[in-house]
Amino acid sequence: MGLIKRLGLFGGVGFIGLLALVFGGLYIGSSNALGETYQLETYAIEIPEGDDDALERGKYLVNHVMSCNHSDCHRADFGGGAVIDAQPIGRVYAPNLTTGEGSVTKDYKPEDWVRILRHGIKRDNTRALIMPSEDYHSFPDEDLAAVVAYIKSQPPVNRANEGHSLGPIGMLLTISEPVFAYDKIDHKAERPKAERGPTKEWGKVMIGACTGCHGATLSGGKIPGGDPSWPASRNITPDPETGIGKWSYDDFKKALTTGVRPDGTTLLEMMPWKAYAGMDEDDIKALWEYLQTVPAKPAGNR
Repeated sequence: MGLIKRLGLFGGVGFIGLLALVFGGLYIGSSNALGETYQLETYAIEIPEGDDDALERGKYLVNHVMSCNHSDCHRADFGGGAVIDAQPIGRVYAPNLTTGEGSVTKDYKPEDWVRILRHGIKRDNTRALIMPSEDYHSFPDEDLAAVVAYIKSQPPVNRANEGHSLGPIGMLLTISEPVFAYDKIDHKAERPKAERGPTKEWGKVMIGACTGCHGATLSGGKIPGGDPSWPASRNITPDPETGIGKWSYDDFKKALTTGVRPDGTTLLEMMPWKAYAGMDEDDIKALWEYLQTVPAKPAGNR
């Protein structure tokens, strides 16, 4: 074999070996991140099963505020499905929340529901992946209880939990990006307290449902841990140049409920405006009132 061929062969073998080392490192790092456990003390909430008012409240929150059964998450039947299933990211799977075969929650105690919804910690004390618990952390106990009651009232769906099967990009994200809600939450912070109504105080409670995508400052930017193909989220601070500083309340309401901005362009599908279309007027007004109080920031400062 000639010298050039031998060098080419050795180079190819070396490159394959390097790839194997990189993949092995990603696999070990990702497995450690997914398997790491965290001890978090929480408390039980009273689940008002069979309470018609609570079930109606839970249905509203699930369908029009929290989007738990959004088509890209737990599915309309709450039986779960793949959120992402494409290489090189891999498969990220939202599990079955019903009481059917394959459910991960049918044996959950009330405190387990609080732990996963508010803190992003599963029953086995590992962190949930791509579970937006930071969006729900600010909601009061009675709202979380209503959501759980509504989910538990749904018909059982027999669907196995396929679990996560990450590709190289998915593995990399677990060790390089904040993809775990647990890491984004100040678990000791006092939650905002307010009565429901069209006020900035209630808006401060509800705004939690927006921070997962638009960031803590609400100025938008690339969504950490999101699908790399997703565009940056928009700035929803009162910045007049890159945010909604020139919008009126009617502009805001129209965008939130019809998906159409004041300039006539349409919001992308990853913005769940179709769910928000059913949001109560008081809640829309509360969000608007709160957004008027946040500091205006240029786009992309999350």
